[in-house]
Amino acid sequence: MPNPFRPVALTPAYEASATVGAVVRGVRAHVPRVLVVDDGSADATGAEAARAGAEVLRLPVNGGKGTAIRAGLERLLATETTHVVFVDADGQHDPADLPRLLDAARSGEDFVIGSRMADPDAIPAYRYRTNEIGSRILSRMTGLEVEDAQSGYRVVRGDVLRRLSLSARGYIIETEILLKAARWVKRFRHVPVRAIYGGPSHYRPFRDTWVISWGAVYYKVFELD
Repeated sequence: MPNPFRPVALTPAYEASATVGAVVRGVRAHVPRVLVVDDGSADATGAEAARAGAEVLRLPVNGGKGTAIRAGLERLLATETTHVVFVDADGQHDPADLPRLLDAARSGEDFVIGSRMADPDAIPAYRYRTNEIGSRILSRMTGLEVEDAQSGYRVVRGDVLRRLSLSARGYIIETEILLKAARWVKRFRHVPVRAIYGGPSHYRPFRDTWVISWGAVYYKVFELD
């Protein structure tokens, strides 16, 4: 019998009522189930996500992106989910790109990353440069090529995620997953996706990049062999 392919989308969301509905509707065109983790929003994020067809897990207080992702993974990985699609709620990931990521995962790739680095003109120069530097550092740390370290647009095999003990609360969750998954995958497969900037975002480029960089060193030194 062929192996089943049961991808489920996981979308952490905070104060994203203006964008989360369109994200859910776009993603549901390609996967049957979307779990939105409402990270303690004070606006109508959860209601808009549910109206668009998502399953909503509401956290009582805002704990950060990592907290939301860990809560979502705890729910999804207890089921027969074979792959988790990570997609942000702010509209910076184009659902039209998702079929290519899913095709790569369906073909046997364990860790697929949507890479925006093929189109530098579409990315603010300082974001492109910090991402490029961070990607080089993570490539050295993991021993695998990392092309777009800051991309949260991913499809990861559930059995890989089930091996990981995650602790991050903020944006560094994506770096933590890269570092800890590297020992369980042969490579990170990169699929070009469209870069979308200019919309609402809670990411603070300089502060959060600094925190992520030092956090990567922490995980490498203290939590990995």
